[in-house]
Parts: sequence; structure tokens; C-alpha cells
Amino acid sequence: MSALCSGPREVRALLDIASPDWKTAILLGYYTGQRISDVVAISWDKVDLAEGVIFYTQRKTGKRVEVPIHSELEEHLLSIAGDAPRGLLCPSLAKCKTGGGSGSSRQFETLMDKAGIDRCEVQSSRNHKFSLKSFHSLRHSFSSALANAGFSSDVRMKLTGHKSVDVHRKYTHMEMAPLKQAIAALPSLDKHND
Repeated sequence: MSALCSGPREVRALLDIASPDWKTAILLGYYTGQRISDVVAISWDKVDLAEGVIFYTQRKTGKRVEVPIHSELEEHLLSIAGDAPRGLLCPSLAKCKTGGGSGSSRQFETLMDKAGIDRCEVQSSRNHKFSLKSFHSLRHSFSSALANAGFSSDVRMKLTGHKSVDVHRKYTHMEMAPLKQAIAALPSLDKHND
């Protein structure tokens, strides 16, 4: 697993200790590939439980994205929806900035630490450290899981809202099993197999 991806085991560890709003945010990140800025801003009017779709406009790119709702995310959303859901899905997270020392990104780092997840910190210039794993890793996990399940880059790009293949490539981390299957599918040159 790439240092940028969070696998199912790590996501479960986060969910086990997350507050209700963080649980919603993590599930949205993992099952829709949304950035944290989109997750904290998404409102119930962007969730169509009857049709099983979440639609939103990405803050970073301005692109409109529609993502079918995964059954586990749907179960969670139904558990928190109430009779007439309105407002934000993660209201307590929307109150703080994304970045900064106390922003939602920093809160997520603290959550990762509590869950025992290595953030894979690296040293950059001028004694500044940054983490290779962050909330954004859920976006990489989303794209990678779809790739490893055999879905085309066109489908993955539509679901993530990526505009270019070059950017999208950086989000897809293939596991060894599908790569081994691809190699095993090559025809044998052994003359006894003709």
C-alpha cells in the first residue's frame, strides 16, 4: 500500500474513535472521494437518498460531480438524517477553517494519531514537517480502490472530478494482485500449451 493511501483497516480504526461529524466526514471522503473542503461544506440538499446520489460542485475546480451512494454510506446517512434533514452534514466541522494549527486538517491529524495511524511525516526544508497521509489520502484510496477493482480511468475520473489524466494518475495506486493477474493473462510461449 502506498504511503498516500489509507486502507480499509486504517479507515475502520478512524471510524472507531471518530465523533459523529468526523465519522460522516470520513465516510464521505472514503466513499465519494471528496476533498475535506467539500465534505465540510456539503449540505443535505446535495444528498438524494431516494435516487442514491450525492452531487456537489468542487470548491477547488468548480466542477459538478455526481457520485452514487455506497450502501455503507447510505446506512450511515439514514441513521443521522432524521425526519426532515437539512443544513450541513458535518456542522461542527464547517465552523473551523480547513488549514492552520486548529483547522479541520490538523484535527484529522490528531484523529489519526489517536487511531495509531502513522502519518508518514517527512522533513522538508527549514525544519518544517509534513504528513504524506492526511484526509486527502481518502481521495487517493477512493480512486485506487476503484482501479484495483478493474474500473477504467474514465469512470474513476468522472467520480473524482479530475480533469486531466496526468493529475488522475497521481491518485491511482495499483495493488500487486491486479498487476499479477494482468501478467498471468499474457499468453504462454511454451510450445506445449498450443
